[in-house]
Amino acid sequence: MTKQTMPARFKLTLEYDGSRYSGWQKQDDARTIQGSLLHAATTFLGSEAVDIQGNGRTDAGVHALRYTAHLEARTNLAPAAIQDAMNDALPADIVVLGVEKADPRFHARHHCVARSYLYRITQHKTVFGRKYVWWVREVLDVAAMRRVAGLMVGMHDFVAFAERQELKKSTMVLVRVAEVIEEDNQIVFRIIGSHFLWKMVRRIVAILVEVGRHNLTEDDVLAFLASKPERPLRYLAPPAGLFFEQAFYQEQELQDFLRRR
Repeated sequence: MTKQTMPARFKLTLEYDGSRYSGWQKQDDARTIQGSLLHAATTFLGSEAVDIQGNGRTDAGVHALRYTAHLEARTNLAPAAIQDAMNDALPADIVVLGVEKADPRFHARHHCVARSYLYRITQHKTVFGRKYVWWVREVLDVAAMRRVAGLMVGMHDFVAFAERQELKKSTMVLVRVAEVIEEDNQIVFRIIGSHFLWKMVRRIVAILVEVGRHNLTEDDVLAFLASKPERPLRYLAPPAGLFFEQAFYQEQELQDFLRRR
């Protein structure tokens, strides 16, 4: 094997509109983000030994602002050429924002130290933005939502917020930030954590909305955090308002982000 044919690894930064996709993970019978990226890569790299792995799963209908993945392939192409070729082959709702040469051992998921999500809620009906927000008709008590969001910070067992499939592994999650912001006529929830269980963020958002409606109290939410029910909590926000914001690979990178926000 020559040096030119050794596998090379690249770090990809992506944005995508998840409205038409059944989430990140490749499926044989559904359109997915990972599947679309693999198809695009093989159009100019060939199908031999092309691998693309993401920093984690996103659900069907969920979007991404700066999602990180890695590409491994046998190629001598420069990062800029890979970016141009990928974008030419991808549909308009997936864009490669950047490509960097990475260490051969770099792994988008295993080396990620924290992840950030945003969820956008609007109190006004919108036609053009309906795929990107949750329209909640009732006036919400944002101050109450903000107080309860703070309860999520720290290391907690989020078993009540997880799908049953998640019980095969630890349901402990370290939440670094959970904040509610009023921004451009929207209520925005940001959460940053070590990782997230399937549908965990959407359940937290749905509970915050019920708190904002005064249907749940701070004590109710504390009880949810302490409970280990047989079934997951019934509260679940729609996927449209959820955006993967950013993946962090160094603690300093996270601290710099927190200072800027």
